[in-house]
Amino acid sequence: MSALSGIYNFNGLAVDEELLIELGNRLNARGPDGGREVLFNSIGMSYRAFHTNQESRLERQPLVSTSRHLLTWDGRLDNRKELISELRDDLQGAHTDVAIVMAAYLRWRVDFLPRLIGDFALSLWDPHMKVLLLARDPVGPRNLYYYANNGRIIWSTELGSLLDLTGIKLEINEEYIADFLTRLPEPSQTPYKNIHAVPPGNVILLRNEQLHMRRFWVLDPKHEIRYKTDAEYEEHFRHLFREAVCCRLRVDGPVWAELSGGLDSSSIVCMADEIVKSGDAQASGFETVSLVYDEASKSDERKYIRYVEEKIGKKGLYLREDDYRILSPLPVGYTPTLPNPIANFAEYHEALDQAMREGGARILLSGKGGDEILSSARDPAPELADLLVQWRLTMLHRRLRVWSQSLKKPYLALLWQKAIVPTLPRKLRAVCSRGSESGALELYGQEFVMRMNLRERRQGPSDVFGFRCPSGRDQSIWFLRMVRELSAGYWREFVNADISYPYTHRPLVEFMQAIPFDQRVHPRQTRYLLRRALRDLLPPEIANRKGKTLNTEAALRAVAREWPRLHRTFTDASVCAYGYVNPEALLARLNQAKQGRDPNSLSIAFLIPLEYWLRSLELRNSIAANSTAAVSLPEVLTKASYPKTGRVACRN
Repeated sequence: MSALSGIYNFNGLAVDEELLIELGNRLNARGPDGGREVLFNSIGMSYRAFHTNQESRLERQPLVSTSRHLLTWDGRLDNRKELISELRDDLQGAHTDVAIVMAAYLRWRVDFLPRLIGDFALSLWDPHMKVLLLARDPVGPRNLYYYANNGRIIWSTELGSLLDLTGIKLEINEEYIADFLTRLPEPSQTPYKNIHAVPPGNVILLRNEQLHMRRFWVLDPKHEIRYKTDAEYEEHFRHLFREAVCCRLRVDGPVWAELSGGLDSSSIVCMADEIVKSGDAQASGFETVSLVYDEASKSDERKYIRYVEEKIGKKGLYLREDDYRILSPLPVGYTPTLPNPIANFAEYHEALDQAMREGGARILLSGKGGDEILSSARDPAPELADLLVQWRLTMLHRRLRVWSQSLKKPYLALLWQKAIVPTLPRKLRAVCSRGSESGALELYGQEFVMRMNLRERRQGPSDVFGFRCPSGRDQSIWFLRMVRELSAGYWREFVNADISYPYTHRPLVEFMQAIPFDQRVHPRQTRYLLRRALRDLLPPEIANRKGKTLNTEAALRAVAREWPRLHRTFTDASVCAYGYVNPEALLARLNQAKQGRDPNSLSIAFLIPLEYWLRSLELRNSIAANSTAAVSLPEVLTKASYPKTGRVACRN
């Protein structure tokens, strides 16, 4: 992923050139292929390139139009051919992604954003409208943060730059902490008050010192796809899935893919292999990488990984957990900018990053998002709740009997839990879950639980698109859960690569939202449509898998192995001092963890990155408070590590 940043002064005063250069220098490690700063009086932008395809090597960013529009673009444009066809007269032969995006804006203005399909973060300055745009694609795997006060806005793809260069006191945003503890940070939030993220699928418009946020893309509740036969759904899915993988193979080097042995990653690997072998991909090679377990044999998936390797005729790279331990101490010099659960797998991700660099690979395909988009659970609630609200009681009775037999659960229990409760208002659903969630919440400080309403937060995001049927709301909520995970910036802290998620391909997401529930979920199968559509592509052992091995055993062993260090870490813990965690409950979980057998003890693993982040925050504020007037916080933390490039251009 490339990197971008910028400054805009609302009052017309000239941008501080040294600050802009420093912002740019902070991007150097992320973008090793050069870049520059462009400064026009009150607006300045920085860019550092991370090239992944032939077209990107022809770019010169920030891009300046003939009428002095400024654009920085960190993205991959997947509908290039369509846009080039529409904008041919405007492009004048320039076919880089950033040139296409600039031409699209000049043609359609702010309405250009829904026309862009692909992963992106961008900043764009229109000198005639005097408006600044900051935007991210609907899923948001590429970060974009900003800090705004009465005089200016500073933005960057690197959160650490804003922490060190804005000069503000860093205060905890407890809304973010509450969402983090329920595993779902809200995408517009960061852990810091006054520093925000551009929400995925939204554009920030800054005009006349006023900041406005506008959603430019939605899942359409009125969009329905209804075919006469199952085969038509299968054909449509396969076409979109192939497109989703193929557009991510527009690469001028090798592509790597994570292979876990599950359906999602195996499907990506088998489809990518087919595309590469057919000659329809630009990628020069294709490799797989897998995390495997020797000591924790119950977590090991090599049996299924090998089925895929036999299918594609190539063995991949194995990274052994025995060599790259879960819950190992954090890397020397690592300073977290946010509570990051990926830090619990830091050694694996560092090894992956190094292996990709040595192999000359900059693109990593990941199966994340498959659970949410393909319906990974045999959950009858969306279907049964639909039948209830539609008052189709005879059909509800029939389907209850089918699901009761399939899940081996009592008829009346399913009627209450999976038909009635899902139709209740959100607050009533939270009340109904009190008994089942009491154990999950006892770890946290009860005043914090009540004040931040953790019980309701545990239900996840609310549907923001206006679906009426419970099945539509359920699918949209799973999409929003996926967005919250993939837009959080977790992987960016450890892997300097373009991590790409084929299941988030916008046309595929829209298709899966529009088809009937019974095409996605079957009483006896998860990922029902994917299994049918790819049955000839996948090894039969993968296509017919009924479940997937989790890394629970490995994680339990890790907690027991690291117990002495964890015990020291959580003695006089910051998470308790701030009131987020109940000290007695934490001690009890630590004692459970010592045995290495109770899955409930794994809940403390999520507190580790929060504890380290709180300590990091305290250290940052301590350095800032003790800095002399002659030595600022940015100088203390950064100037020795980030040499200036001196590349300033296009000054007025």
